[in-house]
Amino acid sequence: MGIRNLSIDQIRQRIELFDYSYVQDWNTWVIIRRNYPFDHTPPEFGRILRRWQACRPNTMRRCQADATHEAPYLEDLLNDALSVATALNGFDLPQGNLINGVVENALQELWAIFRNLSYSGRCRGGFAGVVGISKAVLLITEGRVGPAFDSMVRKRLGTGAIPTAGRWIENLKKVADDINQFQRANQCTLREAVPDVYSGLHYGRLYDMILGPGTPDLV
Repeated sequence: MGIRNLSIDQIRQRIELFDYSYVQDWNTWVIIRRNYPFDHTPPEFGRILRRWQACRPNTMRRCQADATHEAPYLEDLLNDALSVATALNGFDLPQGNLINGVVENALQELWAIFRNLSYSGRCRGGFAGVVGISKAVLLITEGRVGPAFDSMVRKRLGTGAIPTAGRWIENLKKVADDINQFQRANQCTLREAVPDVYSGLHYGRLYDMILGPGTPDLV
């Protein structure tokens, strides 16, 4: 399971077959996140996460301007999360052994913040689970921390349920080890293995694209 037994050609094939609408979402997000004032960020954050079905079947929070529920709003969650995520600015996923101390605390805090992405529904007492949380963290770290642990990724990695921050962090370490195994076997970095147009992406985002929606089953 994972990517450790894939060839470079298989990695490239999977990246090239990744659902392009998700690439467009990602590119739009990065442009807005980097180049626009903060007030543009929460609406785009919400739009993408809703399109990615991050909180289904629970009801996801909206921006304050939508006035559909009480605080916290997406602006509040993002403000808190972006402050915490500064601790991850130098984080590099293949260095999974570095997920301790400051990094682990930041991940625990992000889990706690993004549990509140949803506020009502029949699952988890209305709170968001690993799907919504990991997708939100993937976005705000611009792909440093990934993949998004949706059902397809969890199936392909054989993770089982991920109900807690601790289990999420354990599986991020397994992803880091998987990337390292691939890199040792192929004598190149994952960034060097993917098509050039994607070589500037962070490892968590690349891994998400390799295992995510629209890609073929592992061989």
